[in-house]
Amino acid sequence: MKTIYYILLVPVYLLAACGGNQTEKATPQGLPEKPAVKLITLQLEPVSNKLNLTGEIIPFDRANIYARTPGYVKEVKVDIGSKVTKGQVLCILDAPELKAAQAQSQSNSMGAKSKYESSKSTYLRLLKAAQTPGAVADNELEIARNQMLTDSSVYQASRSATQANKAIEDYLLIRSPFNGVVTARNIFKGDFVDNTGKTLLFRVEDNSSLRVDVAVPEAFNSTSLKDNEATFTVSANPGQVFKAKLARKSDAIDPQTRSETWELTFPNANGLLKPGMFAQIVLPVSRPKEGFLVPFKAVVTTQERKFVIKVENGKTKWVDVKTGFTGKEKTEIAGDLKPGDQLVAQANEELKEGIVVQIKQ
Repeated sequence: MKTIYYILLVPVYLLAACGGNQTEKATPQGLPEKPAVKLITLQLEPVSNKLNLTGEIIPFDRANIYARTPGYVKEVKVDIGSKVTKGQVLCILDAPELKAAQAQSQSNSMGAKSKYESSKSTYLRLLKAAQTPGAVADNELEIARNQMLTDSSVYQASRSATQANKAIEDYLLIRSPFNGVVTARNIFKGDFVDNTGKTLLFRVEDNSSLRVDVAVPEAFNSTSLKDNEATFTVSANPGQVFKAKLARKSDAIDPQTRSETWELTFPNANGLLKPGMFAQIVLPVSRPKEGFLVPFKAVVTTQERKFVIKVENGKTKWVDVKTGFTGKEKTEIAGDLKPGDQLVAQANEELKEGIVVQIKQ
């Protein structure tokens, strides 16, 4: 009987021992581990960037010259590439009918003048005679006076017509409006030109100074250019960097391109650059106020939102942000944030909102 009793007790002890080991192993599995994260602290700092844009070089002044009166080209005095000065004659037009009209106008003016002087003399004689009572009737004196005034008006009108015809005759001399170079010529001797604006005679450009126009995206409208200076290169002069000063802004956003035109000026006294060239421009721009810059990995971008993960009292909180300037290592962010806030340096969607985290040192 004693032997049977010991045999029955052995399985009971074995079961108890196994159950005890399972309890000890299950206890640590019930405590979840806290994710360990590294934090960055937000600080306000200057926000700047370098924009690489394409601009166009245009002349400082450009004039498309058309004829102001119809005529035939009598003489062409310049060609493309000719250096010209302000007021210099570019070509001479011939208009025989205009000269005939001028001669007729002068003849009419001389006739009107003669008639006016005659009626004026008659009126003055009658006026002198009227000093003797009864020598001249009042009505006769009034008629002479009115005739003199009428002839005077006709004479003044003829003089104005003569001067106008003279001014039109001056239109036969096509002159340069400023110092520059002739970049286009579309006429030859004997060509007929009219004043409808269909025939371009010449194009004159002032290239001693150049404008460099660049379309700056709307997002950078409030930025300022460091020292009001930019650098640019052109394919015609590889390896050479040029500097240009910011002269003006259009102060309006183009609805088609959503950009504002900034115009730079470049002194081109040596004629190294030509209008029509494209320029690769580097604009060192900066925000008027300081902002927040964070590493790229601190910003999470999904199809629905863009956010950073802030840690408050050891717990995570997703904060929606908008990004701005992008540098080599950091990006600008804006949102419900303030200096001193701590963000997860390497954020991701798996780090859910409201969980407790460990801080890596």
